[in-house]
Amino acid sequence: MKHFDYIITGAGGAGLSLIHHLSQSPLRDKKILVIDKDTKDSNDRTWCFWEEEEGPFEEIVYRSWNQLSFHSQSYSTDFEIAPYRYKMIRGIDFYRYVQEKTVELSNIQWLQAEVQDIATVGEKIEVKAAGETFAADWCFNSILFQPINKVETNYLDQHFKGWVIKTKEASFTPERATLMDFRIAQEGETRFLYVLPIDAHHALIEVAIFSNNILASEAYDQILDLYIQQFITTEAYEVTHEEFGVIPMTDYPFTKSENRVIHIGTAGGDTKASTGYTFWRMQKHLLQLVDQLANTGLPLVQPSTWQKRFQLYDSTLLRVLEEERMAGDELFTYLFRKNPPQRLLRFLNDESHFAEELALMSSVPTAPFLRSFISELLKKRLPVQTNLPTWGYDPSTAA
Repeated sequence: MKHFDYIITGAGGAGLSLIHHLSQSPLRDKKILVIDKDTKDSNDRTWCFWEEEEGPFEEIVYRSWNQLSFHSQSYSTDFEIAPYRYKMIRGIDFYRYVQEKTVELSNIQWLQAEVQDIATVGEKIEVKAAGETFAADWCFNSILFQPINKVETNYLDQHFKGWVIKTKEASFTPERATLMDFRIAQEGETRFLYVLPIDAHHALIEVAIFSNNILASEAYDQILDLYIQQFITTEAYEVTHEEFGVIPMTDYPFTKSENRVIHIGTAGGDTKASTGYTFWRMQKHLLQLVDQLANTGLPLVQPSTWQKRFQLYDSTLLRVLEEERMAGDELFTYLFRKNPPQRLLRFLNDESHFAEELALMSSVPTAPFLRSFISELLKKRLPVQTNLPTWGYDPSTAA
């Protein structure tokens, strides 16, 4: 049986980020096996996030903006977000970057196969894939194997479809991106568009919907086409690329660790429950994890009791949206109208101070949030799952 220091199951955003951070750390020489059933050679997604400084993947930031726009039926504004910059990283650039940086490292092996089983055996982990069993001191897993309980937790899918379009006319302002545009029919859900200019003639235009009702592909196309006709200055356009995805927005208590299995990415709870943003939070968590592993030998990162207040805020906001206690477009209009954008961005990055959080709370109607906040304080929490999931579960088949 082949033995490794670490096995990484899943080579998507979380798995590849971990490989990169390990290769830049004192653990760079550790023997690592990476297992994923896919080749990760297509531009299947786009990550967007904001941060103040240069990040670990600054070399592959495709575009960035320090000017943003917000629109709703009752309010529109353009604003500067310095010292933040809003950044875009394309999936294909990210995959290639990490693979090219690590493919020639003799201590990292890659296996294209489906993970069949993960088991703790004494002080080791055994992972079965491609008819073989591999052992390791630790397994870092980013594959979401078991279904999320959508009944006993707050849950909304964030489903989205985006087009990269090319216009004949100069239709976009390259220096300014649209963060949220709610000027479309909401249909009893939270629906908005964002526009990320690549240059004056090209942009990624994406519709995002917070609801548990996934649409037919043609329905997203109709929303995108109507938005372009109404709000983009162009006589004609060409779709050069498209992407689709579903992100779980939930306060489900994801298991962080099970013996020597450490869950990362969405499977480890790195997706922000109230917004679906994952990339920046994931990098923050993984950098802390690698630091802990290098310094103590234990890759365990636990938020402080005080830091956990953001989980309560997320659950409250998610409950307000899921139970339609306040319409999403109305909520975000209040937040952008009555707060400096930097305060809101700090809050959404879990970096705000309590005084700022009180100011944000006072900027929205009290009743729906107070009821939801009290409900979250009083409700019985689901116990954290302590057993390993049923291997082979496909989350795309979940109801």
